Order: sequence, then structure tokens, then C-alpha cells
Amino acid sequence: MTVQPEDIRLLANHRFRRLMESRAVGQIGQNAMLFTLLILIVNKTSSSIQSTLLVTAFILPSIFLGLPAGGLAEILPRRPLLVLGYVFRAGLVVAMIIYADSVWNVLLLVLAYSTVIQFTGPAEQAALPGMVRRDQLTGGNSWMLFTIMVGQAVGAVALAPFMLKIFGVRASLGMSAGLFLTAAFIVSQVAGLRAGAGGEGGQRERGGLMDALTVGWKVLRSSRQAFLALVYLTVVATLSRALAVLAPRYAEDVLGIDGENVVFLVAPAAVGALVALALTPPLARRFGAVRVAAVGFLIYVLAIAGLGLVVYVRDFIADNVELRLAFVEQEVGAGSISVVTTAMILAIPAGFAATVVGVAGKAILNHEAPEGKQARVFATQTALSDALSLLPLFAIGGVAELAGVREVLLVAAVTALLVGVYLSVSRRFGPPPQVQPAGVG
Repeated sequence: MTVQPEDIRLLANHRFRRLMESRAVGQIGQNAMLFTLLILIVNKTSSSIQSTLLVTAFILPSIFLGLPAGGLAEILPRRPLLVLGYVFRAGLVVAMIIYADSVWNVLLLVLAYSTVIQFTGPAEQAALPGMVRRDQLTGGNSWMLFTIMVGQAVGAVALAPFMLKIFGVRASLGMSAGLFLTAAFIVSQVAGLRAGAGGEGGQRERGGLMDALTVGWKVLRSSRQAFLALVYLTVVATLSRALAVLAPRYAEDVLGIDGENVVFLVAPAAVGALVALALTPPLARRFGAVRVAAVGFLIYVLAIAGLGLVVYVRDFIADNVELRLAFVEQEVGAGSISVVTTAMILAIPAGFAATVVGVAGKAILNHEAPEGKQARVFATQTALSDALSLLPLFAIGGVAELAGVREVLLVAAVTALLVGVYLSVSRRFGPPPQVQPAGVG
């Protein structure tokens, strides 16, 4: 099972490559900003609840604005929309620099920042089918998700920790603002970013506002494959956000290292993600994207459960495998290197599986959504995912204060597994099963 030549040849598509480049630079800036803000809030409050509020501020706008924003993304010119989106984000980050001493002001600015990306995110994702062939959608989504991995690895693992340690919070945020302006310049060079509903070859739907807002949900309800993609993407997103909220405390309470050194868990996850980016397109063509996403979902849940049981997994590895990473002990100052090493090992399949679900799930949605409805389908998926994850995130953050991080991760993983399996096999929710198109089911 190897990467197909057409997946590599996508990079010869100038428009697609430039869109990827702008997205990668923007993701580096965004991940550096979020990591900086997370460390800032943890250092100021030492509370998982405050960290949860940061994530909540980031996802709340999509619940209320995601659907109308997705509708507007179908009809507004995409290039000006993306350029202005990056410029506005840069301005909001500058405001964060000014108000960095006030946690509540920072949270309000994150709320405004997230409002902006409700318009740009669906437009960016909906541009993909107009740049590649339908049989290249899985490969295209893999490359687009690769930009997110680049953003996490470069922004959250490399640049932000370095800037924080050497120059401080404001310098790290200033770097993010500069990256957003750079992304704005790059995307301004991408030609042919027409709005799907009003561009050439597209058809503008007639109907009322309610029809425009519900069209994404109708697509998700009418396709079993799209519904399953929604389930897997939502559950994995909820667990990923919970892990992000709990990561600094997990590093301190479980691994015995400073919260800023949580990047040692992100780096192995990035390795797993890179492997998944290469393997998911050929696997989806061979076995179907729905099956691949289901296996990725299962592996991810098991990896999160492993992080909850890290002490027992550590004991098993210590008794059966000779494995030492001395440089990690030297860098993070851990008293029990085997626990850190075990967590790093578990981060690899976690990063792999999350990427598999992301690539396969988005490819399914691209395939199932009709032309002219792409942005609204992705906006609906994002809004539903954010809305359904909000209460679990608060519950996880609150219970972690009382019961401990490891216990919460284990319970969250078991609950996610039960919910995911039930929704996958139950006929009570979602559309009835259909004949699956080749390469998707």
C-alpha cells in the first residue's frame, strides 16, 4: 500500500499549492497563538476550568454563526474573504498583545477571532472541489490536513515554546500576527477562488433563509456515509479538545514535568500524523473512506484510554521492553522517565488515528456534498461538532479538578467509544444505509 502518483502530482497544481501554502502559514500562526494563550492562562490561573473557557471561546461562535457564515461563504468572493479574514485575525492578535494582562479581555478577543474564522474556514474547505478532480478529493484533503499538522508541529511545538522561553508572551503573539499577514499576502495570489453558489458552473439555490441554513443538515441526514463521518469527526474532535485542555495539568500531575514541556507529547503525535497523511489516501481507495475512518476512530479512543492508564502501560513496557530515551529526561527534568516515554509512545497512534479520521471524514463530506453546498455542509458539521462537545468539555474540565486527569481521560475514552459505536450501528439516528460509492464506503 503506497502513496499514489496522483497524490504527489497535486502539488503541481499551482492554485492548490498556493492555497496550501497560505493555509500552512495561517495554521502556524494560529497554533502558536493558541499555545501561547493556553500557557498564559494556565500560568495565571492554574485552573482547568479557565483552560476550558479558552477552548469554549474558540468554539462558541461556530455554534451560533457557523450555519449563516457557511451560507455567506458560498456566495461571497472567496479570495477577498480569505485575505480580509487573515488581516482581521492579525489585528485581533495585536489587541491580545495590548490586553495580555487581562484573562477576560483575552477570552473576548479569542471569541472575536473565532467569529472571523467561521466565514473563512468553510470557504477555504469548499474551494477544494473546484481545484481538484473528484477522485483526488481524498488526496487533496490529506494535503490540506498536512497543513494543519505543519501548523501544529511548527507553531505549537517549535516556534511558540521557543518564543515563550526566550522573548515572552507578547513576542510570541507578535510573531503570530506577522504570520497571518504573510498568509494574507499568499492567498491574495491564488487565482480562480470564485464563490461556489454564484461562480461559473454553480447554481444559486432559490429559497428562504431557513432553507439556506438547513441545507447542510439535509445533506448529512440524507447520506449514511456523511452521517458516519459526522459521528467520527465530532467524537474525535471532542476528545482532542479535552486533551488540549488537560495537557498542561497532565504534564505536571501525571508526568511530573513543566506544563510548557507538553510539546514533548505533541512531537511524537506529529510523527504519527505524517504517517497517516501518506497512508490514508491509498487506504481509503482500497477499503473505502468510511471503513478507514471507523478504524481510525477506534485506534484514537484506545490511545486516549492508554494515556489514562499510562502508569499501567508503563509497567507493562518496563517489564517486557528495554526502551530508553535519555535525552528526554535531560530536557524535561522528569524524575520518572519511563512515564514520559510511555506517554510519548502513546501519542504516536493518537496523532496517527486523529489524522486518519480527519482526512477520511472530510473526504467523505466532500464526496457526498453537491456542488454549491460544500461550505454549508462543512459549516454544519463544524457547528454540530462544536455544540455537541461544549457540555462534555465543561464536565471534563470540572471533574478533572476533583477526580484527577488520568481518571477523566479514561472515563472520557470509554464514553466516547460507547457513543461512537452506538451511533454507528443504531438505525434510530441518521439516514438508512445506502449503496456506498466506490472509494467512499
